[in-house]
Amino acid sequence: MEKTVVKAIRVLESLALSPRPRALGEIAAACDMTKSNAHRLLHTLSELHYVRQVPESRSYEATLRLWELGMRVFDRFDIRGVASPILQDLQERTGESVHLSIFDDGDAVYIDRIDSRQAVRAYIRIGDRVPAYCTATGRAMLACLGEAEIAAASRDMRQHTALTVSTPEALADALAAVRDKGYALTRGEWREGVVGVAAPIRSQTGMVVAGVGVAGPAERMGEADIRNATAAVLRAATDISNALGFSSAGTGIAAP
Repeated sequence: MEKTVVKAIRVLESLALSPRPRALGEIAAACDMTKSNAHRLLHTLSELHYVRQVPESRSYEATLRLWELGMRVFDRFDIRGVASPILQDLQERTGESVHLSIFDDGDAVYIDRIDSRQAVRAYIRIGDRVPAYCTATGRAMLACLGEAEIAAASRDMRQHTALTVSTPEALADALAAVRDKGYALTRGEWREGVVGVAAPIRSQTGMVVAGVGVAGPAERMGEADIRNATAAVLRAATDISNALGFSSAGTGIAAP
């Protein structure tokens, strides 16, 4: 590999992942290089508009140039195509229906699915919108999002079954549990007798890009089956993140 390119990318990644601007010495130490090397690379990155120096502190931060390029690449990504073989493996591991969802205006929208081969199974249709607050993939994604998205999901809450979480306070508790565990589990809240397990698919910065889940009838989803489905879903979420190029993205969920 070209060492100069590798060093420049390390500097850029260090700034992009930092929650604040960083001083020259910090950058050099984090990237295991001399201050003179770090300064030379920062100067070049500044000339290319990927980095800017904060005048008041003379520290450095990444610009939105990275975000602009990232969004252009992301717009070209066929997440369904990338996730398809992983969904197939997830279905084979669990034996239940599996699905891929995105978040939109308070709802989870199914963009792909593979049905269980069982005669009795959870039915999912591509293109269907379901309330995020009472579905597993919806909650898995919602737990990664901010107050505005949670408010949007909470604005028209109602009972769909006797078990539906239907108040903002109850939803807040449910999302806290998702963040604590790293996955969402619902039992008959959207459709009676259906158990769902889901995890968020996230970028390296923690931004949620989709959700992946398993759904099956409660009569077949005992505790051992739920544990198996949970492990398989968490693995699938990580595998899809990796396949999208988010190699250091995990499945843990940070509070919004």
